[in-house]
Amino acid sequence: ETCMAVLSTLAIAISPFTVVAALPLATLLQRSAVHGQLVKDARTDSKTGLLNAATWERSATAEISRAVRTKTQLAVALLDIDRFKVINDTYGHLTGDEVLKEIAHTLRTMLREYDLAGRFGGEEFALLLPQTRAVDAFRIAERVRSAIAGLPIIAPGATGGERVHVTVSIGVAALDAGTKREYAELMAAADAA
Repeated sequence: ETCMAVLSTLAIAISPFTVVAALPLATLLQRSAVHGQLVKDARTDSKTGLLNAATWERSATAEISRAVRTKTQLAVALLDIDRFKVINDTYGHLTGDEVLKEIAHTLRTMLREYDLAGRFGGEEFALLLPQTRAVDAFRIAERVRSAIAGLPIIAPGATGGERVHVTVSIGVAALDAGTKREYAELMAAADAA
């Protein structure tokens, strides 16, 4: 952007008529430089850095359709923070935001590169686990649940801080090879679980 500003200034200093050509070019270059960040911002949740609900749903719907078409296994999991309102009311919303960030970090480090994790709602997260059998999805969910229960989140306080104990409930639903379930059915099953 600085280089474009310098070049535009030089072009205008050489001839005032170059502003007609320089201005649209500078605007186009500036927009193209920001485009990637705008796309990222539109796809991700600002607090967690995970996919936002709309992007996760589009990606999950496409992946579920692919799994049905290719007759491969797939699992979804819905993760809900237990008593999140109590955490916010007791320790404050900044601590609640820290809980969300730590859970997102845990999900990014524990899941495979091609798994999808997104923030589904206020205190809900959604996971898509391609090529995963039901039994393996339950193991993954238990590992995630256990890791989150052990998170060292400290709420700031007058006495140096207090450990915030965070637990989650996770519901899992699987698409076995050859079955034909749609996005809504899988999500409803995971939510019920």
